Amino acid sequence: MRKDSFFGRNIRPLIRHKVFSLVLILVALVILFTIWSAAQGGQFFKASTLKNVLNSIVLTAFLAIGAGCLLISGNLDLSQAAVGAFGGIILASAVANWHLPWFVGIIFCLVFCAVLGAINAIMVTRFRFPAFIATLAMMSMAKGLMYVFSAIGKETGVASNVSVNNNVYIDFIGKGTIGKVPFGIIVMLIFVLFYGILISKTKFGLKVMLLGGNPAAANLAGINAKKITFILFMNSSILGGVAGVFSTSRLGQGSLLALQTNQFTGLTAAILGGISFGGGAGGMGGAFVGLLILNTFQIGMGVVGVNPYWVNVFSGIILLIALATDFLAQKRASNPKAS
Repeated sequence: MRKDSFFGRNIRPLIRHKVFSLVLILVALVILFTIWSAAQGGQFFKASTLKNVLNSIVLTAFLAIGAGCLLISGNLDLSQAAVGAFGGIILASAVANWHLPWFVGIIFCLVFCAVLGAINAIMVTRFRFPAFIATLAMMSMAKGLMYVFSAIGKETGVASNVSVNNNVYIDFIGKGTIGKVPFGIIVMLIFVLFYGILISKTKFGLKVMLLGGNPAAANLAGINAKKITFILFMNSSILGGVAGVFSTSRLGQGSLLALQTNQFTGLTAAILGGISFGGGAGGMGGAFVGLLILNTFQIGMGVVGVNPYWVNVFSGIILLIALATDFLAQKRASNPKAS
């Protein structure tokens, strides 16, 4: 009797949790690529592979966290990666062209990104633009600003990447380690843990969930939807800026092509990890495991020698499956009699 009670109270909810099924998928992928690579005379399951997987998700993780928080609230930000790339240009320009200290450059980067996030929030909350339209316009604006700032101070006036001239502190952010663990992985894990607790264990997180799941109930509960939406849009852009800082630090330059492939990978991971596209459900743990699945799949396919073009095709299929699953779950929730 006690065993059944313990199982029912502790084990069964864990097994039914979305993250548990995702962990099983991750384990299955590791086993698959370990056997597949061993059959080819290679080795997949080793410490360096785990390090490569974690290191490869650092940039996308910051985007996934910001995008995930917004998705839970029922909003979407398509400009995040472009804003982050612009922030990376600001950092590189501040250090290389404006001759400011590296930490001031980072502050400038995050402040500029926050301003663009605030503009997104104003368009959505005050002028009632759909988030899709507002952030799509901001994506174009951020890309334009990126080219403008990268051309400042150059005789030709032509936009190009901005080198940070081997700044030791910026190099450490992108390539340094603490012990044997890359600095970026440590920062990423801290952010995942912090936002995981924020969304799942605090009153603010509860408000975000309620706002996305039932806006009418949130209004009746006296939740200030405009304030929360404003905070989340700024947070999304600032986290884009953090990704821009790490991108610039890794590349040694503010790149005009930075983060271009990361935006939708972050959204895919968030949705795959159980964050509903319609809002009101999900958490950072699932989004993080979703990222691990995507990047384990991509790195594993590379290890066994699959054509990278096919990897992109399969990644698109994964996104389609995740969206279809989320859509069907929302449909069942809105019409329980149909299920």
